Amino acid sequence: MADYQKAYLREKELRKRAEQLLEDKARALYDSYEQLNQVHEDMKQQQERLIVSEKMASLGILSAGVAHEINNPIGFVSANLNAIGEAFQAFRQFVEQLENDMASDVTISSARIRDAISQHDLRYLLDDFDALSDETREGLNRVKQIVADLKAFVHEGDVKKQPLDINECVRGAINILNNQLKYHARLEVSYGELPTIQGYGGKLNQVFTNLIANASQAVSDNGVIEIRTYCDEQQLCIDVRDNGCGMSDEVCKQLFTPFFTTKPVGQGTGLGLSISLGVIEEHGGTIRVDSQPGQGSCFTVVLPIHPENSRYTYY
Repeated sequence: MADYQKAYLREKELRKRAEQLLEDKARALYDSYEQLNQVHEDMKQQQERLIVSEKMASLGILSAGVAHEINNPIGFVSANLNAIGEAFQAFRQFVEQLENDMASDVTISSARIRDAISQHDLRYLLDDFDALSDETREGLNRVKQIVADLKAFVHEGDVKKQPLDINECVRGAINILNNQLKYHARLEVSYGELPTIQGYGGKLNQVFTNLIANASQAVSDNGVIEIRTYCDEQQLCIDVRDNGCGMSDEVCKQLFTPFFTTKPVGQGTGLGLSISLGVIEEHGGTIRVDSQPGQGSCFTVVLPIHPENSRYTYY
């Protein structure tokens, strides 16, 4: 066989081996890609389970306060309904008295009617009725709002992002924490004018609830918690500031590490801030922390108005 034929066969064999090697590498790369996809999906599911777990743990802590907040308006609504029932009974007796007088052919004079009105305190009952009605409606609306905010908090999440008013998310978090806050700290809230953004309402409610609850735990009685929302053309910000104990640089560096907590054993899962950061990063944002021992802390949630242009994009 001529040399050029041998060279051609060798070249053909080498090309065949190279093609086989390339095919094997491509197959191995595809298998690795599929495995990575599966790992990514598993991690997403694990993260969702952690979010739900942390939410349920928070709900257990909040439940007593929320029950108290619902019981208060329910209590005065019940009392008002009893008062309204007694008022209707007085009006019923007044009407029955007039009917009896008419059936007995008794002359019903203006003086007699005035006496009956005075006897049954009808003028007082009429004056009181508007106040009772307004207070009852206010109480029922209060219960309705608490239930709506609690439902938003426990909501497991939408399949896709929805238009959100961040001020409303913050207000809802404050509302379900109200019982925990009002007897412990002075709350100062300043809502700025914010544009609507796309997001997951239930997850963001959980973030704000966690940050405000942490601020409440950081301050002593009669402490101050300041919450402020504001924005510029690119991003909106939510500050949660307290005048509590503050934190050292070493603690700040570990705040978002899963299972790290400064709370006593049994009082914290160590997942709240880690999950909160993950949720904010999922929205293309971040959380900044400014704290000094003895000087309080400020957590700032930064959310892009247009996530596609954000340098915080989460993958």
